Amino acid sequence: DVRRLDRLITDIANASRIEAEFARETLEPVDLAKLLGEMTRSFAASVDPEKATVLYIQEGDGAAMLLRRESPLGQVFRNLIDNALSFAPPGSRVAVRLDVERRRSGRVARAIIEDEGPGIPPAKLGAIFERFYTDRPKGRAFGTNSGLGLSIAKQIVEAHHGSVWAENIPGPEPLKPAGARFVVELPLVG
Repeated sequence: DVRRLDRLITDIANASRIEAEFARETLEPVDLAKLLGEMTRSFAASVDPEKATVLYIQEGDGAAMLLRRESPLGQVFRNLIDNALSFAPPGSRVAVRLDVERRRSGRVARAIIEDEGPGIPPAKLGAIFERFYTDRPKGRAFGTNSGLGLSIAKQIVEAHHGSVWAENIPGPEPLKPAGARFVVELPLVG
């Protein structure tokens, strides 16, 4: 209970701090491809390979420059990869993919984090981004999740004029997903 309370207080403080940081931090160029590559390598080195494999797939030419705040963006992808790993069954993989799309409004980076877990109950797809929502797999240690990680990720992405959503990866059997997919879209410069 003490560990859970400590994590909860830390996550609440982080959520409150985000708005204050946005007010005073200056924008800087961020190479999203480099950020995701480094983050994925860091997770891959620290995760037990018997638990899951974390890999990075970059599509396109790799030009994904944002004029944003790197530290909060790192928090978004840490939260999403952490979440994917918490649902990844032993021996599975978590894939982090980046591609760039050209739209009428300009270029958009699309970062996708996929796991091979049980997926998300369709009725919960919207609720998972609410503060304090958590629905962990059976057997997961109580208190290791505060229910704030995805809410914080959404708050940061929206502050960067982007969007984030979750969907299930269609599986071979109807009504049985092949995992969960989180998509983050952010506008690019140039």
